[in-house]
Amino acid sequence: MLTIKGLHKIPQISAPCDLPKTLAEIIKKESFKIVNGDIICVASKICSLAEDNIIDLKTIRPSSLAEKIHKQIPRKDARLIQVIINQTGDPTGKHLEVSGSHIGAWLPNGLFLTSAGVDKGKDNFAITLPKDCDKTAKTISDTFFAILGVRTSVIITDSDGRVDKKGANQVAVGLYGLNGLRLNKENGTAETLCDMLASAAGLVMGQRGMNIPLACIHGLEYEKSDSCKTKDIVN
Repeated sequence: MLTIKGLHKIPQISAPCDLPKTLAEIIKKESFKIVNGDIICVASKICSLAEDNIIDLKTIRPSSLAEKIHKQIPRKDARLIQVIINQTGDPTGKHLEVSGSHIGAWLPNGLFLTSAGVDKGKDNFAITLPKDCDKTAKTISDTFFAILGVRTSVIITDSDGRVDKKGANQVAVGLYGLNGLRLNKENGTAETLCDMLASAAGLVMGQRGMNIPLACIHGLEYEKSDSCKTKDIVN
C-alpha cells in the first residue's frame, strides 16, 4: 500500500541552521516512522532559509529590463524581477518567458520554473532556491542514514504555477537516491517520476503556511540511483 504522511511540529526556520540534523532529531522525537527505501520530500523554501539563500531587496538595483517587465506586471517588484533575471545567469533576459502576468524562467540546470523559483519573503527580502538542490537532497539522505540508520531517497520540491492554470502544483527541483525518470522499455516512453512524487507529496504538504515541509512516501517500488541528478530529467 502506498502511503504519504507529513511531519508536523517542525519549527519555523528564521536563521541558518543544520536542517538535515534538525529534521532527523524531530523525526526521532516524534517517533515518525521511516524505513529503508522510503522517499522523503522536503520543501525547497525551508532548505533555502536554512542555507541562508536570502537576498535583501534594498541591495538590488533593477536593470532597464527589470523596469520594463515591471511596467508590464506592476504587481511584481522591479527588484524582485531583477533577482529572477539574476537566477537565470543571463542578464539579457533570453532565459525569461513573460506572458500576461506570468514570469517563467529557465535556470542554468535546465529547469523551467515560475519566477525562477524566487519567492518574496517578509520585510523586503527575496528567497531563492538552494544553490545545489541535488546536493541538498544528498546531504539530507546521508544525515538521516548517519542519525536514524535508514537510507532514504530524497526529493526537494518547489511550488510551481502554469500560465494556463489557476493555482500551483509541486515539482521536483532536486533529487538523490532514485532515478527521476520511470522508463517503459517496451514502448520507449518515460514518466517524470520525481515530479509525480513531488505532486503527490503536495497533497499533504500544501503551500507555505501549512507548516508541513516534509512528507514521507512509503510503499512505492522504484529504481534506485545514486548518480541521477536534476540535469538528467530535463531536455
